[in-house]
Amino acid sequence: MKNKYLCGVIVGLLCAVINVLAVRAENADWYLYVWSESLSGDLGQFKTTDADDVFVIPSCNIPVEGIKFCVRNGSWSKMYGWKDAAVTATGVDVELASADGANGWLALAEGDYKVTFNSTAMTIRFDEPEEEPTEEPEDPEHVAASFLMGGDLTMATYMEDWGTVFRYQDGTAGDVFDILESYGLNLARLRLYHTPGTAVKSGGTTYRTPVKFANNDDTGYPYAGADDILNLAKRAKAHNMQICLSIYLSDYWAGATEQYIPGAWKDVTSHSVLCDSVENYVRAFMLRLKEEGIYPEYVSIGNETNYGILYTDLNGNKVDFGGHTSNMSQCVALFNRAYDAVKEVSPNSQIIIHHSYGDSGKIGICRNFFKNLKDAGGKFDIVGGSYYPHWAKDHNASDCTPTGMLEWAKDLEDNIGKPVILMEVGYSWTQYRPNGKNGGNYEGQLHLNGCYNEATEAGQETFIKALHDALDNDKKIVGYMYWDPIFVDQKVNGSWTEVCWAEKYDATYNRWWQDGNIISNTTLFDYEGTPLSALYREINSRKPATTPTDAEFAPASDASFPVYQKIVRDGQLLILLDGRTYNAQGQEVR
Repeated sequence: MKNKYLCGVIVGLLCAVINVLAVRAENADWYLYVWSESLSGDLGQFKTTDADDVFVIPSCNIPVEGIKFCVRNGSWSKMYGWKDAAVTATGVDVELASADGANGWLALAEGDYKVTFNSTAMTIRFDEPEEEPTEEPEDPEHVAASFLMGGDLTMATYMEDWGTVFRYQDGTAGDVFDILESYGLNLARLRLYHTPGTAVKSGGTTYRTPVKFANNDDTGYPYAGADDILNLAKRAKAHNMQICLSIYLSDYWAGATEQYIPGAWKDVTSHSVLCDSVENYVRAFMLRLKEEGIYPEYVSIGNETNYGILYTDLNGNKVDFGGHTSNMSQCVALFNRAYDAVKEVSPNSQIIIHHSYGDSGKIGICRNFFKNLKDAGGKFDIVGGSYYPHWAKDHNASDCTPTGMLEWAKDLEDNIGKPVILMEVGYSWTQYRPNGKNGGNYEGQLHLNGCYNEATEAGQETFIKALHDALDNDKKIVGYMYWDPIFVDQKVNGSWTEVCWAEKYDATYNRWWQDGNIISNTTLFDYEGTPLSALYREINSRKPATTPTDAEFAPASDASFPVYQKIVRDGQLLILLDGRTYNAQGQEVR
């Protein structure tokens, strides 16, 4: 059948730019892809009037009937939906409504639908069309992704302070956000640490997150702290990226086995005070974002929270008042207080709980975690997982490729009833960290990528393409965030930068040492800062088509019918306005 396109604007106080693509898949489900931008920050609604329809909206991502379509200031959001029942001859009704009332106007391209206007809403009716021969796309090499393609950009300031240079494919140096936007990345993961640089103990060794640039002392910039993340969020929004804010609730790396309570809360000894601390902290940072007009589309609470959050002290010892899953009521209370604090400030931010298993090897463990969390009253909107072929093999996955990842995603979607997002995805493009650094070759963390048993630039591109193909086959997966696209080692002024994942304290010399960069060989840039083919070719080939600018859709001073006549293109379209019916050329139909 022929694709149906709708581009439009709902104005009034809302003023939202909307572009909808609806297609019917082989299984007779309906999908709608929507890009939206609210110029005022107010809300609109996108909902179906058919009880059999279910729409999942990544910017307000709860799969329920009659879901709201959330648009917000300066944010392009990709959305999709599906219809559980086969489409009948009666068609499907989808309503677009401004929260601020009337004065709607829109542009429509060719398609099989009808639009109705009233004082508060516009209704689009998608009728079952006659079957037509499949038409080849004009550019078979460019099929816009129906999912978000992102990466972790937390360490951008840190990299730039070290003098790292990022380049376009032709070798021209540029701003890393400019480069990533140009190649199609549209989602930035930003990890917020409470007080980065606070010392913690792990396995008997004292570590801290990187806080300094060149001086071997305790002074320096708190990378990934509140000020840094706020600035990075502004940069991301300026480059048309959605934001996934990961609130670590820790001063240091939080993972499956250690979830450090921030040093600022070291005197807390009760669960109730810990809950209050979480709520106040999360709310305070969300308010800072709001002051800048930023409402993150996604917020993940913690990181790889397999056993809960906030349950180890700075020495790595478990505390009984924390949020370990052995006491699920305490765990849920902490998650929910963070959830409520986010929603209080940004109601449409979608809350993610992130588990480290995102492959077929540990499906049961992951499913049970989310089921127990949900059964205990845990509030979250999206299931998050980490997917690496390397770790999938360690998890004894029967298939460490994206096909195996789909098995995991489908299980969680069916059993937990939530959409899925891949919080981390990674694949080494070379086995080793750069020649000569630290006096020799050292393997990177992901080695030979599990069952792939290779690490090449071509292999990385092939993997990313397979990932994209897999996500095309599961519309309930919101998207992915690559780990880490930019954390690359590089020579600056003849010497290797000493970027590191952590700094390690040496008591003998009473100093901090950089502890190496174990993921420098998994980036989307090579050691010269030039993009790899996975970025400049594969990701670039899937970036969304150019979206209309505000100027292209600027309404006339009065939203009268001549506006429609000017912007509506030819097509099988009827417009009902004030009881009269018009065709796509603006002629009244008797």
